[in-house]
Amino acid sequence: MEFLFDLDDPLQCLEHIYQFLSPMVVAFHPKKSAGRTGPCFGSGLLLSYRGEKFIVTSEAVLSAACVNHGQNVVASNGAQQWPLLQLRCASPQHLDLAAIHLPADWLARHPVENCFELDYGTLPDPMASAFTLLLGYPVSNGRPAGQLNSAIGVVSRPYSSNTRRNQVVQPLFVEFDSRDILSRCRLDKSTLQAFYQLGGAPAISLYHSFQQDSNRLTAYLQGVVVEWDHARIGATVTSSALLSGFLDSFLLRLRQDGEAAPPELAELLARFRH
Repeated sequence: MEFLFDLDDPLQCLEHIYQFLSPMVVAFHPKKSAGRTGPCFGSGLLLSYRGEKFIVTSEAVLSAACVNHGQNVVASNGAQQWPLLQLRCASPQHLDLAAIHLPADWLARHPVENCFELDYGTLPDPMASAFTLLLGYPVSNGRPAGQLNSAIGVVSRPYSSNTRRNQVVQPLFVEFDSRDILSRCRLDKSTLQAFYQLGGAPAISLYHSFQQDSNRLTAYLQGVVVEWDHARIGATVTSSALLSGFLDSFLLRLRQDGEAAPPELAELLARFRH
């Protein structure tokens, strides 16, 4: 996914990229009675891969959806609300990524127009990215935050950490290096660090194109936020380096099992998390 970029006006260009990518980011809400929904408990990314569509998020967010809410949740973006009850979902062992499959019959009833195209090739070095954007719906202090009009975008940068230990396979540490928050809501860096978390928010890294037209940025999905840094200087992002293999295995299982009998994922997640 490529974007024209003006080095003389980088923030304006990032604002355009934010506006383009925001419709691909969803907020998860529990579904209540009479069409009402509860407050947001995490974020996800609408993703297209091998002709199929998914919502990619973190294992913790999927576990909350399955264990706490019995998968009776909706994914929302603006006025759009998509029910996720009884959809097939999966989370691989030793990898904090998770995915919800959106089958063809479901898409016929609930059209999804905007999806991030997952590149089939290898990911470039995150340390070489020009910018990294965290895009998601924040949850406040471990408690659900109020409804936001749109996803927020945080301009950040990846950094190395040889001292921290984390169970995430190939984690990416994302640190805030400015107050550049691309949002319709009044948020600043200190507020975001002190009060908000972004579980399941996608980290999208933007790289300069080294082809003939060098005024382009190429976007890659680096991963999704799995936890907030305890020092509140950034977030830990699971690497999407193994995402293609995970989705291939997920698709193979879907084709073998069919769509009729979703596994009892909530029971499995509850067993291993408690």
